[in-house]
Amino acid sequence: MTRRSIGSKRVAAVLSIGVVLMAAACSGGDDDDAQGADGSSGNGQLKVSMPVIPPNFVHVMPWVAQDQGFYDDFGVDVELVSLDSGVTALRGAEAGSADIAAVPTPTLINAVAQGGSAKAFYTYSPNLDVQMVVSEDIGSCEELEGQVVGVDEVGGFAEVLTKKFYTSCGLTQDDVKYGNFPGAEGQAIAQGQAVSGVLHIDEAAGVMQQFPDAGLKSLVNLWEVVPDWHYAGYAAPTDLLEEKRDEMVAFTAANIAANEFMSDSANKEAVLDTAVEVTGLDREILSDTYDTFLEDGLFPSDNGYPQDMVDYTADQQVELGNIEEGDKPAYEDLVDTSIYEDARALVDEQS
Repeated sequence: MTRRSIGSKRVAAVLSIGVVLMAAACSGGDDDDAQGADGSSGNGQLKVSMPVIPPNFVHVMPWVAQDQGFYDDFGVDVELVSLDSGVTALRGAEAGSADIAAVPTPTLINAVAQGGSAKAFYTYSPNLDVQMVVSEDIGSCEELEGQVVGVDEVGGFAEVLTKKFYTSCGLTQDDVKYGNFPGAEGQAIAQGQAVSGVLHIDEAAGVMQQFPDAGLKSLVNLWEVVPDWHYAGYAAPTDLLEEKRDEMVAFTAANIAANEFMSDSANKEAVLDTAVEVTGLDREILSDTYDTFLEDGLFPSDNGYPQDMVDYTADQQVELGNIEEGDKPAYEDLVDTSIYEDARALVDEQS
């Protein structure tokens, strides 16, 4: 189920892979240059799994890189595939059906805590850009008690942040009922199937525009409630980070170039051209979202994985009961900083 219809042919609507998290990628074959039997890309090529169908503004960086020719500039062939959630994207990369997954940081932390091998190396936004959207009769966290809260799936981006929110007022998972609506939480609230959902800025505005009589409202901006929470970024199995290092560095360099392009307000209209096609949202909504990204500093700086934010988010997974303290990964188990360092040097050299 998608959040909204979209005409862009570049976004491949792929169903959930339905495989379990694996400790290491299964890219297949003894020849590093060969294409895996499971569809993973070969030498000089990368398949990138992006979360949610269709993407939100926060996800459009790789499409901007594609539209502006940055992948060509750095000599990497990138295929972008949209899946229904960050959990599914990571599962695909761990199972070998993709090389890179765009994945929420809590999902990555929990996967590594369970024995997964993936590491993050660059981000499209370190900060949250989401709101807790509720039906008109909900006025506080406490009023979620006994209600159906819309989530994606246990361990997913929306579920973890929803849990963070309702536990902040003393509620537990036993006090609420989960409704699983991956990528469709907004419609679920509008149609009375749930009373809350974690929605991106532009996603929330789009649902409110689509259902003007539903009385939906933003209860809180979660980037203000938990400013140290690390949002998401690109990750890959550790063996692929080694086997396809040149491609990973080139991909990261192209995304650094895209981030610099997007962060320059002179390029706003070109960024919006891509965002409108990829997201299917109203240009005015996306324009307002772009302005918020600039004003609130939501575009990345450096590798986008500050250790204090990653450590905080890992601590939160323990506090929320998602992982045990003894299983909590260290920063170096979660982030490969060398990919960004080499990519940054490549961008500077090309400039």
